[in-house]
Amino acid sequence: MIERYILRIAIVITLVLNFQTGFAQEEKYIGLFLYNFTKYFDWPDNMKSGDFVIEVLGHKSVFDELTRLTAGKKVAGQNIVIKNLNRLDEVGKSNILFIGHWQSRLINDILTKLGSASTLIVSEMDGMLDKGSAINFIILEGTIKFEINLSNIKKRQLKVDPRIGQLAYKVID
Repeated sequence: MIERYILRIAIVITLVLNFQTGFAQEEKYIGLFLYNFTKYFDWPDNMKSGDFVIEVLGHKSVFDELTRLTAGKKVAGQNIVIKNLNRLDEVGKSNILFIGHWQSRLINDILTKLGSASTLIVSEMDGMLDKGSAINFIILEGTIKFEINLSNIKKRQLKVDPRIGQLAYKVID
């Protein structure tokens, strides 16, 4: 009886540890993708002075990972600044805005707030490309991939390196 109880506890602990490791890996890959996106996009001249700002709305662990990854790094001579946002009213001027899964319901309000700003909008919820996101992360067979909507990128006056299409799981014109 005690052996079965100990075995059950060991199985639960193993499952929890594996889940946390997988979850931590997800943030690591999303952070790495977000940082690498800076190499495939070109922002208008008015976005090329001051700091290069990446805002993370509603995903603290992605914020933490991005902060670690970008420490001391620059994009085209601009210092990278990562901002952790918890509410819609904190969304400001940024080069990249990552919208965490649970904040995706705010996409219409976010788009209204951003207006025509040249912000690369990145999300992680199915269907967000149809709602205005430029890039959306998806998980397929345990692997993080991304899909791109080129017309949403053009609406934001961003230029994109065509090579990124080769890296994407799906490209929508």
